[in-house]
Amino acid sequence: MKNRPAALHALLKIAVRVLPVILLCAGCGRGAGSGEGGLTEWFSADLRALEAEDARLKEELAGLPSSFPDQQTERIGYSSKPGPARRGAGRPQGPGATPRRPETRVIRLDLGSRQRIDRVVLVPADFAVDADPGAGYGFPVRWRVEVSDEASFEDAVLLADHTGADYPNPGAWPVSVEAGEAVNGRFVRVTGVKLWERNGRSLLALGELMVLREAVNLAAGLPREAIRVSDTDETPRNWSVLNLVDSQSVIGAPCGVLSSVAEGFQSQLERQPQAVKWVQVDLGASVPLEEIRLYPARAVEFPARRGYGFPLRWRLEASEEAGFASPVLLGEWSRFDFSNPYENPVVQPVTGMRARFVRMTAVKLSERFNDYLFALAEMEIFSEGKNVAFEKPVTASDSRELPRWSTRFLTDGFTSQRQVADWPTYLDGLEERRQREQRLAVLPELRRDLTQQVVRRITAWLIGIAAAGIVMLGWAARRNHRERRREMEALRQRIARDVHDEIGSGLGTIALLSQMAGGKTSHPAEARQDFAEINHLSREITESLRDIVWLIRPETRTLGDLAQRLRETAASMLAAVPHEFTVDPGVQGKALPLEFKRQVLLVFKEALHNLMRHAAATRAVVKVGGGPAFFVLELEDDGRGFDPSAAVSGAGLTGMKQRAETLGGSLRVDAAPGGGTRLRLEVPWP
Repeated sequence: MKNRPAALHALLKIAVRVLPVILLCAGCGRGAGSGEGGLTEWFSADLRALEAEDARLKEELAGLPSSFPDQQTERIGYSSKPGPARRGAGRPQGPGATPRRPETRVIRLDLGSRQRIDRVVLVPADFAVDADPGAGYGFPVRWRVEVSDEASFEDAVLLADHTGADYPNPGAWPVSVEAGEAVNGRFVRVTGVKLWERNGRSLLALGELMVLREAVNLAAGLPREAIRVSDTDETPRNWSVLNLVDSQSVIGAPCGVLSSVAEGFQSQLERQPQAVKWVQVDLGASVPLEEIRLYPARAVEFPARRGYGFPLRWRLEASEEAGFASPVLLGEWSRFDFSNPYENPVVQPVTGMRARFVRMTAVKLSERFNDYLFALAEMEIFSEGKNVAFEKPVTASDSRELPRWSTRFLTDGFTSQRQVADWPTYLDGLEERRQREQRLAVLPELRRDLTQQVVRRITAWLIGIAAAGIVMLGWAARRNHRERRREMEALRQRIARDVHDEIGSGLGTIALLSQMAGGKTSHPAEARQDFAEINHLSREITESLRDIVWLIRPETRTLGDLAQRLRETAASMLAAVPHEFTVDPGVQGKALPLEFKRQVLLVFKEALHNLMRHAAATRAVVKVGGGPAFFVLELEDDGRGFDPSAAVSGAGLTGMKQRAETLGGSLRVDAAPGGGTRLRLEVPWP
């Protein structure tokens, strides 16, 4: 029974301390994706599963490609003409009302011939306007994609239909439409039946429209006449129909996850931009050409300069012999400066020819600092769906052969930053990344909800445990207190009885024997004096034992009991001095602790001892009482008194003052030569 309250008290303390810790850890654990779990995971398998999923998704992200940031060039994409937003869109129409013809915009690509189509990719535009962040600008809300052999689309194959419900804006992520089984066609059409709306206007905009057959983008570089749209908001360079197929968009170049150790090819520096520089690839044999991709470079020493060294004016040629005596022009940009492509691939489609050598010639160089150069990160040449330029020999008009720049790096399969990937692999990787990032984005909210549920459950448990513990602790403490009090009273009674009976009787025997021995004349005078001293000491010790016995007796609890003991002490010590002893009846019932009674009794006995020894008094007055806040003991005599300023404080007076200070009170002594002495002990009630 004695250990039960202590155990319950400890349990309650643990519960009270653990609850705030759990609440704190629950709030701090994995909040907002911090990466560290809280204690609440110990109590929830669902939370542990979320943490495991979080770690797994982050590990998987490390193996997925990501688009380079800020790849949107000044050639943003295509935009239809803005129109007024539809008033009352989404409101139900009344009976008999004429159905509203939905506002539509159409984009149609003519691939030139019937082709196998594996997927169609809609790349969003990135154009910040007003408070809109930019990515996903103009992406249709409801749309469909079709493929057909006829321009009329009478025999259209539907690849995707999102006209029945609003499609979530993809932001900067590309939207791939898989063709599924082999789909063949010449024409591809995207129809927006519900347009993007902002600030009272509606429009359709895309950054790029890709049509893939394996790794080749069949739409790249299509001529203006092959692209039909409902209308177009042509703005030089920024918005144009041709920007739909220029391979420049927010997703940049197709890349993998391996980092590049080189940056590509770089020509010697020139003082003027009009110097002619060329670089060419030897394919080893004559092969049919389908597409050529040029990947702009990026230099470590100029990290903010995307499209580093890409020429302002240039041409692409093919030849069967290395000297290019009779080259075939594949494409050129020589009348106007080519806009910086950043790190987007520049694509030149090729049809109906074979060649062994492909050369790019820069006729107007890019400015570096106060000089000019021609630089390129990678050149890919596709034949029958494969890059046949990989690791093929490269020659140039001149080259800066440096640790990170060399002609051999032009066909090593890496851009200036990462490994080159094919479009399907890159797009699939971006889609997987999008799904995982979206899942990671919702995990903190799911974690918060689960954590709150766990905290509420734990809190309810702890409150229940604490309440039960408090009830049991109160009951056990009360019972234990009563038992301990009875045991303590019995112990004090036993100690008082033992001290009185055994030690007291022994000291009484010593006093009696020493008195008898001291009275015998047969003993020498010196021995009789020793016996007298023994008798005196034994009587003093006996008196002290009486005080101790009185103090530990359980029934001596109140001021009235203390006053009675003081009265008996005064009667014993002031037997030869007439005295008066008074007690204030209003405070006799106050309970006092043992230490308080002990200190007061010792101060009183020391005061009586000084009175009998030094005062030569003929009368004394003792008053015991006090008020609401203080206990007061006064002792006054009519003895010879003394001068407090001239007196040397003895150990007795100093000890009395120290005892008063121990109780938090004070001892005041008023005396004058021939005028008696008055002591006042004043201490707060315990």
